[in-house]
Parts: sequence; C-alpha cells; structure tokens
Amino acid sequence: MENELSRGIQESGRELKILLQNRNYLHVKAAPADAPGLILWARSRMGMDVLQLISAVDRIEDGEFQITWILERSSGGDVLLISSDYPRKNCRVPTMTSLWPAAAAFERELFEMFGISFPGNPREGEDFLLEGWNEIPPMRRDFDTLKYSMENFGERRAREHTDVRELISRRTGEWETPVPMKEEDR
Repeated sequence: MENELSRGIQESGRELKILLQNRNYLHVKAAPADAPGLILWARSRMGMDVLQLISAVDRIEDGEFQITWILERSSGGDVLLISSDYPRKNCRVPTMTSLWPAAAAFERELFEMFGISFPGNPREGEDFLLEGWNEIPPMRRDFDTLKYSMENFGERRAREHTDVRELISRRTGEWETPVPMKEEDR
C-alpha cells in the first residue's frame, strides 16, 4: 500500500510526512490545503471506500487542532490515516459529506465537542449529543470541567470504601472465604 500511495503522491506533487507505516497501515501528515485533495485521491485512486472515523486532538500549546481521517479499503483491509493541523481559532475544515454521507455525523460531533466548523455539512449546528449546550465545547482543553461541575452540581459528598466481602457477609451472613491478612496486620 505505501508504494502505491507514494507513487500517487509523487505524481500529484503533494508533500507528506510519513508518521507510521507497516504492512497494511499507513499514517501520513498533510498540509491543511492538501488534505482534502489527498482524501479524494485516496478514495478514487486507492479504493479507500470506508470512512472509519474523523477525530480531533486539541493541541492547545501549538494553537492547533490535529484532524485525522481514518480510511479503509474494504477489499483487503488496508488502513490509511491522513492527519492535518488546522488553526485552533475559528477552526474550519472542509466537509467530506459528499464523499461519505457518514462524515456528517463525525463532523457534527466534532463541531459540538470541539467547536470545529465543517462548512457545507448539511446538518452543522444542529444539536447532536449536547442538547441546549451553551458553554465552551467540552472537549477543548481550556474547558474547566471542575468549575463547570461545581457550578452546576455543587460539592460532591465523599465516598466511603467498603470491602465487598465484608458487605456481603453483613447482609447475608453467607461469605465463608477468609479475608487474607496483610503482613503488617499480623
């Protein structure tokens, strides 16, 4: 697979960085301007006919989101990952819904969870998982989970640890297995 991909990239003039490759797996990094064309090329020229997933990683220190498309060739099981770094501020990534209708769901989830826009996605902006959510997208690394939890749910009561064998024994009187003693308790 990597020879076939390398030949196509040389023909198209795309510059890529190979991140990882083995027999049926190739992960490449492309410039944001090259990623959509490479994805289209992988589908049409390499037969990558399954979109397994679109994922995002918030690289807040670099001011970027890493977007990764995981593609598969259903005949043969070859897997191609195409990653690209997009600016975090007002992030806009081309939609892949015209190639794979399933992309609509992945893109809607990334919009809701990270605030990444996919112009052209026919259902962008509709609630997906977080109905009525008005806060910063919760998967962004600058979302303060503890602050949100305290403001909306208040202080949580402390948990008490209970030994399961002791609890069963107290309730049923049926636990016959001796509890091993720790060396320091002997």
